[in-house]
Amino acid sequence: MFASQARRIEKLLYRIARSYLNDDQEAEDAVQDALIRAWEKRNTLRDLNQFKPWMTRILSNRCKDILRKRRRWSFYPLEEDTVQVELPETENAVMESMKKLRPELRIVMTLHYVDGYSIQEMADALGIPTGTVKTRMRSARKQLSRTLLIDWEEIV
Repeated sequence: MFASQARRIEKLLYRIARSYLNDDQEAEDAVQDALIRAWEKRNTLRDLNQFKPWMTRILSNRCKDILRKRRRWSFYPLEEDTVQVELPETENAVMESMKKLRPELRIVMTLHYVDGYSIQEMADALGIPTGTVKTRMRSARKQLSRTLLIDWEEIV
């Protein structure tokens, strides 16, 4: 039962971790760690219908732990060996602007616009009040509009 539920939301978990960490390898590690932690604590889940928010919260906490550790150990890569996929100019600008958002703003934007979460579902999954979700959405939209407007003005 656990495995089937986990497989059903596997891509969602990866997108959440990617939104927080902005790094594919760390996102994969975070999802793996969260799944292990959830497996160990599976007896604490009382209602199987709450698996997705429960798992999302575990993953969110794991990502926050990684971000805290990252702040303690900052380093600069010497060279980048990753392959960059070319996106259309507007998508590229939006994605670059999203990367500039703080993780707590980036995650609500991803959950809402990519995964279709409602305000209440995000609040439940992240363990925060609905008012906080709304505030973060508003802040993220405002920052994105400013960033995209500045980028657009530089082009024109």
